[in-house]
Amino acid sequence: MEFFDNFGLREMVIGTAVLLGIYSGIVIIRLSRLSRPRQSAPAWKRDPAEFGQQVVRSGIEAELAELRGELAVLKEKVSLLEAARNVSPQYGEAVALSQRGMTASQIAERCGISVAEAEMVRALSRTRQE
Repeated sequence: MEFFDNFGLREMVIGTAVLLGIYSGIVIIRLSRLSRPRQSAPAWKRDPAEFGQQVVRSGIEAELAELRGELAVLKEKVSLLEAARNVSPQYGEAVALSQRGMTASQIAERCGISVAEAEMVRALSRTRQE
């Protein structure tokens, strides 16, 4: 017990500092392990099926973005066509029939317009097609 008899204030302070240093080191190591984000394995260590699915997903996403762009363009064109169709629905049908190759008298009879109007529609639709 002679060992403890020689223990003074200085030794107790040094012992406490050493214990606090060891405890702080352990806490810091544990915290560093928690804060690191887990990195996925490199591509060559991963399952080939999983890697293939990731490649397919990225290709599908790119194709989806391209299709969305095309859809936006088509929506704009449809809105323009609807606006043009709403201007004169009576002549819109006549233009469609003219583009199918019907004669002026058939167009006039079907749409309820005069033959002169039907001939004018046919002439205009021919100039638009050319």
